[in-house]
Formats: sequence, C-alpha cells, structure tokens
Amino acid sequence: MNGGTIISRKGKAYSDGDVHIAMLGTIDYEVIKIEYDMKQAHTAHYSLGSNNPTSYSTGKKEYTCALGLRLKSASAIEKAAGVPLTEIKPFPIVVVIVNEENEIIKDVLTVKFKEQKRNFGDQDDVVCDYDMFCLGIEFNV
Repeated sequence: MNGGTIISRKGKAYSDGDVHIAMLGTIDYEVIKIEYDMKQAHTAHYSLGSNNPTSYSTGKKEYTCALGLRLKSASAIEKAAGVPLTEIKPFPIVVVIVNEENEIIKDVLTVKFKEQKRNFGDQDDVVCDYDMFCLGIEFNV
C-alpha cells in the first residue's frame, strides 16, 4: 500500500508499512484506508431475585466495512469488471497485518460495493470513501 494508508481493525490503527491488502485478484489497487468490525447482539439473563445478570445469550452478528480507494483505482476496477461497482458480485478482501509483536495476522472479509460515487476537488490525490456491504469477516485465518 502507498504512504499514508491507515487500517483500523477492532479499534486498533496500523500504518501502511504493517499492512498488505489483496482484493479482486491483485494487490495493485490503491487502498488508502480500510476499517472493519463485527458486533454481536447480547442479551442478559437474570436469576430469580438477582439484580445483576447471571448469564447471557448471543444473537445475530453485524459486520461493517469502509474502504477508501483512489479514484483511478475505483475506475480501473469498473473497467476490469465491465460493470458498475454496485453490480460486482461479492468478493474477498484479504488483509495481512504485522502487529506490534511482529506476529502476522490475516483477516478475510467478504464484501460488495453498495454505492457508486465520484469525488472531485482541487486535490491531486482524489480518494473515494465507500461504505461496503459486508457479508462476513473471518478474523485470524
């Protein structure tokens, strides 16, 4: 990834020297940032006479992913796919991180673009931020 790239994984930020991202068959796309998370619903259970929870149950999982791409990379993806971003079928994004203990961590996200957009301005470095539809995240694969 290029200088200035940031990844946020479970609330911890990593710099670009520690992160490698592969998607759509290549690592050449200029991902400027990626943030992803999983939350799971929890319900507290109470025993008779207790004001404090004594157990819990878990429910549905909710996944989120936001992706920052340079405009030229978003355009290249569209041209390669031959369809608008929103029509590209769900695909995996592989994120490899070297953490502070020099351990290699690999996560796999299954995502789909849910918006088609363009950002323009005076900057030479135009970045589009995409809120992705995330079907699942495999942490520590």
